[in-house]
Order: sequence, then C-alpha cells, then structure tokens
Amino acid sequence: MDILDVSPPMRLRESTRQEIIETNALNFTKFLSCVAQSNGSQSGGANLFVQKFAKTYGGGQLKNWLEKGKVDLLSKAVSAPGTSTDPAWAKPLVGLESWAAGFLEIAHSQSLLGRIPGLQQIPFNAKVPYQTADANFVWVAEGTPTPVSKLAFSDGLTLPPSKVLGIVVLTEELTRIANAGTAPSLQRALTSGLNHFVDKSFLDPASTLIIGQRPGSITSTAGAPLVGTADVVASVKALIAAFFAARPGAASPVLIANGQYAAAIRGQVPGFGLEVIASEAALNNIIMLDPAATFYADGGLEVEYSRQAMLEMDDAPTNPPTAATVLVSLWQQNLVGYRVLRFVSFAAAPTAVKYSTMP
Repeated sequence: MDILDVSPPMRLRESTRQEIIETNALNFTKFLSCVAQSNGSQSGGANLFVQKFAKTYGGGQLKNWLEKGKVDLLSKAVSAPGTSTDPAWAKPLVGLESWAAGFLEIAHSQSLLGRIPGLQQIPFNAKVPYQTADANFVWVAEGTPTPVSKLAFSDGLTLPPSKVLGIVVLTEELTRIANAGTAPSLQRALTSGLNHFVDKSFLDPASTLIIGQRPGSITSTAGAPLVGTADVVASVKALIAAFFAARPGAASPVLIANGQYAAAIRGQVPGFGLEVIASEAALNNIIMLDPAATFYADGGLEVEYSRQAMLEMDDAPTNPPTAATVLVSLWQQNLVGYRVLRFVSFAAAPTAVKYSTMP
C-alpha cells in the first residue's frame, strides 16, 4: 500500500523559484535512488521502482504520471541503460523533466559558470562575433552633414561540443538511505566532482585546448601572467591596472581567487569595488575577467545507471583493456554505478582575461 503524502502543498506565494528548483533537484535525486534499487523490474504492469518511490517518499505522483502517459519508464534491454534524456524513457513525463531540469540547474548554479554574473551563454557550433570597437560619435552643427561611422566586430568564435564524463560508484546501501534527509548527500556525490573538474578546466592555465577532446581554459589564451608578490593588495592593484590598460571598456569585471586570497581582497577597506568570487579552482592565481566577453555553451546533464556493469576501479583505466586488467562486478560487490555526462564548452575574447600568479 502506498504511503499517502499528507504534507501541505507548496503555495505559490510562499515559495520562491530557488525553492522550487531545489525541491525538483532533490526529487530527481530520490528518483535516481529508487531506479537503482529496483533495477527496472516489472510488477503487475507497473514499474517496481514507481511503487518503491511511493513507498519510500510518500504519495503516488510519479505513479500517476506513468499511468497517464501509458508508458514504461524502464524496459529490459541488452545494453541500453536507463537515461534521463532518452525519449523512450523519462522525457515523456513532463513532471520528471522538471525534476531533471532542477537537478541540472542546481549543478549549474554551484559551478563557476553559474556563479559568475554576466557570462555570455551561446549555442554550440554557432559563430558568435563580438564587438571590438564602438562607433564614433561627434557634435554636429545645425545644417551640417552627419558623419557616418560603423561598429567593429571580430570574425567571431565558435564553441564545438565537448563532454565531461565520470562514473560515480556508490554502495547500494547509500542509494537506499536517500530519503528526505539524506538525498542531498547523494546529490552532492553526483555533482560535486563534476563541478570541481569543470571549474578547474575553466580556470587552470595548464588546461590547454585539445581539438576534439576539450576546450582550453580562459587563462590558457590570456597571455603571459603578471607575477604577484606576498603583498596581495599591491598585486591586485597591478592586476587591475594591467587589465584595464588592455580592456578599458570593461563595465563589470570580476576577480576570482582561492579562499585565502578572496578573503584578503574582500578585507580591504574601502575595497577595490569589484565582485570577488572564491573558488579553489583558481589554484594559486588571482584572475580578473570581463564576463561580457567570456562565453560558454551548456548542453545539459545526462545521468545513467547500472548495477550489472564490470568496471576497472581506476581513475586512469587501461586503454585498451588487457588480460591483466582487473574488472569489478557491480552486482557481485553490491554497488551501483551512476554515469554522469555533461556537454559544456567555454572561451574568452582576447583581452577579456588577465591573471596574476601568487607566491
């Protein structure tokens, strides 16, 4: 018997957009937990995991979506795992899509791409020109001709699709305790490593472009860095001066630094008058960028699961596998593997980024 959900409905006037997003993200995390537990088993024409969801978390909302849509969320297949983006799987369920969208938005908002105000989002494979010079304006006397001017644009930049992929292996016990109180732990397990990797790739000067594999970081094309000193204030002042010398028209630049340097910068009175974002992905650098000339493309997040896969439990797996490769059975070890995939890319216009290395 399903447990009834007796909690009061969220009233629109009492909720905010962020609360709705967080609720959807947690619901999607709970959904992933139940999918992994049930493994797509069928029972009486209804998916077992739908019953599992209702029993664990209360209510029959997901079951109602299934019955109204007259579709199976999961089906037995030789090789295809359940995936949140497969049209034959969960996409026909509008409610579940909103959960998945909330999960993605939470992941995005916690990454630098979501925390830096004013970054320019563009589509993949679309050439986007950016302005390099303003039009000329002059004072004109009555009866005199108006001079003609024009804007100057670059040839533009194009962001090809790039994908970040990781497999998160959890014990089945952890997926079973992903209830209302512990679901955030599972959510962090699925997103924290992804965000850390993307943020570091976004800022690390050593992460250079590899065509067909990864985008270059925004600092890898920023030219030679300044060399800072132990005097953080003097180093930041020099960075600001060098940045505006190269890009005098920047309206709302931001500073990015690790926690230690971000605290030192914020502690200045009256301060530098710039937005300061703390991120350990900045490493030992202080980075200044113009969000209006920093671009990214985001193709969303895909989550798949498996309990039957054989995995090499190594962050540098043998490629190709050999006879000596040790594979672990998720089923035998009572484990669940979540395969998290994100399509994302980024680039910055020339002079949009300047950074200083710190001792």
